[in-house]
Amino acid sequence: MLVRGVEDIHVVQEQAALLRIAMLVAKDEPLDSLFGAVSAEVAQLLGVEAGAVMRYIGGERAVIVGVHRTTGVRGLPVNAELDFNRTTSALGRAQSTLLPTRHTYGADAKGDVANVLKSVGLRVSVAAPILRHGEAWGALLASAPEEDALPAGCERRLVGICGLLAQALSNADARAELAESRTRLVEAGDEARRRLERALHEGAHQHVVALALKLRVACGRATPGSPEEALLAEVLADAMEASAAMGELARGLHPAVLSERGLAAALQVLAARAPLPVHLRELPGRRFEAVVETTAYLLVAEAIANATAHAHATECTLRAADGGNHLTIEVRDNGIGGATIKPGGGLEVIADRAAAVGGQFSLQSPRGEGTAARLVIPVAR
Repeated sequence: MLVRGVEDIHVVQEQAALLRIAMLVAKDEPLDSLFGAVSAEVAQLLGVEAGAVMRYIGGERAVIVGVHRTTGVRGLPVNAELDFNRTTSALGRAQSTLLPTRHTYGADAKGDVANVLKSVGLRVSVAAPILRHGEAWGALLASAPEEDALPAGCERRLVGICGLLAQALSNADARAELAESRTRLVEAGDEARRRLERALHEGAHQHVVALALKLRVACGRATPGSPEEALLAEVLADAMEASAAMGELARGLHPAVLSERGLAAALQVLAARAPLPVHLRELPGRRFEAVVETTAYLLVAEAIANATAHAHATECTLRAADGGNHLTIEVRDNGIGGATIKPGGGLEVIADRAAAVGGQFSLQSPRGEGTAARLVIPVAR
């Protein structure tokens, strides 16, 4: 009866641990944080000093992605890489058999894993593989000083946790694939805008410019004060207006300066052409991916347009700060505030683009206190 009672306690402990881990997986806990939490759960569940999540990076090498130690020295940190023996280690046997296993390290044990464990007084380990697409992605590892601390069969208690970790990896893959597909859609749209801008600029716009030049010549040859001269002058004015409108349309699709000279130059041109003063507080000193530069430019253009047309602002400030691994764009105006992200509006488009490239868009617009539009986009160093 005593044995049965101990088994019941183990079942309750295991189910409680599985529930806690399942909740982390369900709320999409970042993998690095999840691996650390699971390492602690494994140590607590088996009542041992050390637990770890290891990712295989070859036939006999693994990297620590999560680790926990209850007593003594902390041991190796996350991201440390260790060699292991494929046949004389719990980690290696879990990889080769795809089954939960255990191993006691003797004096002749070889490999970084064995040496590290022995150096901190841990002599026995159990491991269970974490499967991904039918192969061992990594393993859960628990270690103790003595055999008695890890009773026979306890390694099977790790199987459920490994299943949850496999689900977390699958979820992460799905999120990454979704993010990549959304980015590809945005990039495809941007490329279509660039092609249309080039076609408009090099085709129809050039024809209108040529027509305006011919009309200017015709005006010069017409008899001064004649009805013909007046008509030609009127048509020339219409042609010049059409040329300006087509140029503005081309810039709205995709400004050539953005592709040719980068974000900083494009923002300077945008500020110079704005119908209200735009004070430049900071500009980046390097180029970024095209999708990042286009997203940042469109935010600034939209914010300035809103400040002019709706906020009744008299000035704006613009900051484009390169933070190394992220780009921060912020546009503030001194208008009436009260701006909101409306379905189908320009700001919603910016928010969707930001999400598609892994960024975050925020809007602060208290009534009577102006509007601040802020975009943070991850970038490569």
